[in-house]
Amino acid sequence: MGFFRNKGLFGKTGAQGGPEEVSVAKEIDRIKMFGLRDVIICLLVVGFFMLTKNSFNLGGYAGILPTLEETRFGITDLAGKDHFFTYKDADSIELFDDLKSFDKGELVEGTEKRTVTSGTFRNSEFGEYELHVQTKLHNYIVVHDANGVLVFNVESDDTTKQLYDYFIEQRNA
Repeated sequence: MGFFRNKGLFGKTGAQGGPEEVSVAKEIDRIKMFGLRDVIICLLVVGFFMLTKNSFNLGGYAGILPTLEETRFGITDLAGKDHFFTYKDADSIELFDDLKSFDKGELVEGTEKRTVTSGTFRNSEFGEYELHVQTKLHNYIVVHDANGVLVFNVESDDTTKQLYDYFIEQRNA
């Protein structure tokens, strides 16, 4: 009781050292003001994050950045490493439509998250290979070239299919 008597019920002390009388209406107004202040601060923090999210490498799709060039295509993985292949030099480029049934094998180096898998894997079909996919998508592309095997998809199933069609068009040009 001594603590509240010295500090006052709402943190204020009167001239006698006891609690200063504060009306309930004034205290409710004060609480509302601080509640509004807290909401404004939260909105500013969220707004700042939304405006600067690309500065934190959250662009592309799930942190993996595709690069489409005239003669080659590349994926920058979550670790910042680039994996490129040249359309005409690829031994094969194939499109598949069931990522869930794909045996990715074991992770050698990289990251497996709920929404994205990115890194070096090893399985019985390809040996050691690169896998960079959004796990929610169905379509994926498998490229065999002199550098090994690259398995990936981009932003949506439709975009992955369009990209595959573009690769085939560039190989046949």
